[in-house]
Amino acid sequence: MALFRKKEAPGRGLIGVDIGAGGIKAVELIPEKGRLRLSTYGYSTTKEPKEQAVHLIDDPKRGADILTRVMKKADIKSTLANASLPSHAVFHAIITIPQPKSAKEEIKPMIETQIRKLLPIPLEEMILDSTVIDKDLLPKKVPKKEKKKKEKKKEEKVGQVAAGEVDKPAEMVAEKKHIRILVSGAPKDLVSKYVELFKLAKLELVSLETEAFALIRSLIGKDKARIMIVDIGYERTNITIVSEGTPFLHRSIKAGGIMVTNMIAKQMGIPMREAEQTKLDLAWREEKGELPPVLKEAMMPILHEVKYALELYSAQEFHEHETVDKIIITGGSANLPQIDKLLTDTLNINVYLGDPWARIATPLGLRPVLDEIGPRFSVAVGLAMKELKK
Repeated sequence: MALFRKKEAPGRGLIGVDIGAGGIKAVELIPEKGRLRLSTYGYSTTKEPKEQAVHLIDDPKRGADILTRVMKKADIKSTLANASLPSHAVFHAIITIPQPKSAKEEIKPMIETQIRKLLPIPLEEMILDSTVIDKDLLPKKVPKKEKKKKEKKKEEKVGQVAAGEVDKPAEMVAEKKHIRILVSGAPKDLVSKYVELFKLAKLELVSLETEAFALIRSLIGKDKARIMIVDIGYERTNITIVSEGTPFLHRSIKAGGIMVTNMIAKQMGIPMREAEQTKLDLAWREEKGELPPVLKEAMMPILHEVKYALELYSAQEFHEHETVDKIIITGGSANLPQIDKLLTDTLNINVYLGDPWARIATPLGLRPVLDEIGPRFSVAVGLAMKELKK
């Protein structure tokens, strides 16, 4: 689902750029021998809260400068980029519209009528993109000859029903069906900031999409199961429930890795920079026991939101009140020790650490490093996987 698309990317490599509160992540993938190969990657980090007073996307010049430095240091060659919009700034909704009577009937006006009631700002100030979930219910174009035959048969049936010769056919008594539409939208002024940032960085922005679709691409692939993705970022945690490749529920809360850093700094009486390093040391150390108390306390808001999202999803009627089959955690704080075990034990659902490199070719000797940084790059990898001709 692309909220902004300039053109299809040729098969010569694409950069996935994830601009977040904790810095910028960039991944370059290249199609090679029928699959995607990791060419290179780079990232910047924000160590001090004061550096985050203004989000990079709200300061396009600063953001472009940082992105340019990341690309230079990583030796990224491609000039084509795909980026994601922050989940909390994107509108998500699943609406239903009546099944069109024919393939000629335009569904866009019906979608806009429904969505106007839900949008936080006027439709004219948004860029919308929609995806039909129930594609099988869309009327198909019928050749003229077949159409005439069908119309003739229908007329004959109607005549027979009127004469009382036959019972009313099933298609004449069936209830009118409704089609589900997934709609995403972003403010035009936000999109324009991305366009400006990439222009200043001398990159061609191929498309903008939601983080959810990038994560589905890198962490789920063709898996049709009902899966919850919990993306624990620096400032926010995004929760998405996906079924058959479609995100059906999305929530974003202001809770992330910075909460852990703050708690460590407060309990140990050390500066934020040292607390951030202590948190990273905890993540990289092999832990066999229980989750450290400071991490468990920091995880509580996220755990409560995960429970709430599961309740909301199970209450939805259009999937027969089912729950998720498994949970995938990702994001910069996902590899903190024992978080997967805490969620598994509390929710009684299998929880796994996502591997964004699983669907691309990577250098064997680099795997230990890639496994270490993988959760931070899930969005960037998914973005770089988009629209590459294999």
